[in-house]
Amino acid sequence: MPKKWRKKQKRDVRDFDGKETPRSGGFWSFAGDVEQEKFLIESKYTDGKGYRLTKETWNKIEHEALMSGKLPMMSIQIQDTEVVILSKFDFMELLKNESN
Repeated sequence: MPKKWRKKQKRDVRDFDGKETPRSGGFWSFAGDVEQEKFLIESKYTDGKGYRLTKETWNKIEHEALMSGKLPMMSIQIQDTEVVILSKFDFMELLKNESN
């Protein structure tokens, strides 16, 4: 049976109409977990009561996204709740572009 984090990653590929990054996390040169048209997505899963997003984790996906010309996004599942995290600047730009 696939691990829960693996199922989460595959679901993100499907839900965001993206593609899985080959050997994500295995090499520094392979960025993020899921690559989508606009976003580079880091998928995380926990059975715990919460997920602690560190500045280091955010900086990593932000840097990788910048290098690939995409926006950084975290997709986090905490038990049965899923959320996405974008920088406030990127979110505001997306809202502004949507209204134009």
